Amino acid sequence: MRLPYLLSTVAAVLSTVAAQFVAVPKTPGLTFLYSLNCTLGEPLVVGNVPEGNRVVIPITGGTFAGPRITGKVLNLGADWGLTDRTGTFAADTRYHLLTDDGAHIFIRTSGPAQADGMLHLRIIFETGSDKYYWLNHIVAVGVLKVGDGSVWIDAWQLDSPGA
Repeated sequence: MRLPYLLSTVAAVLSTVAAQFVAVPKTPGLTFLYSLNCTLGEPLVVGNVPEGNRVVIPITGGTFAGPRITGKVLNLGADWGLTDRTGTFAADTRYHLLTDDGAHIFIRTSGPAQADGMLHLRIIFETGSDKYYWLNHIVAVGVLKVGDGSVWIDAWQLDSPGA
């Protein structure tokens, strides 16, 4: 008689534990960082490489502005984008920001084009500036829209879900 009771107790405990793992976690938030407009140079076609079709698009300048950071995009960098065998373009950029107060920030982005024509980007920042050092340790995402000879990127910091 003790075995059925023990089995039903174990089943109840396992069911409770499983329900905790199935529960939908809280959604992280996003904090707006900036909007960036970037001008582009003439593309350089590298051609078909083992990973797909590579095109280099020079980044020639621009501006960015947000609540905590503003400045300009320097004529220093490019997108080494790749179009894969399915026709999906993925950005692979390296470029440089100069804030209005003189801080230098190196940026790397990567991410695929979406069906709506926009690109979803992962953004990584590097800076030695004390004021903007916090950028080195955040997870950031961006949405890129293509214009005529330019691109717009709206960037956000990922925030932990509330307790």
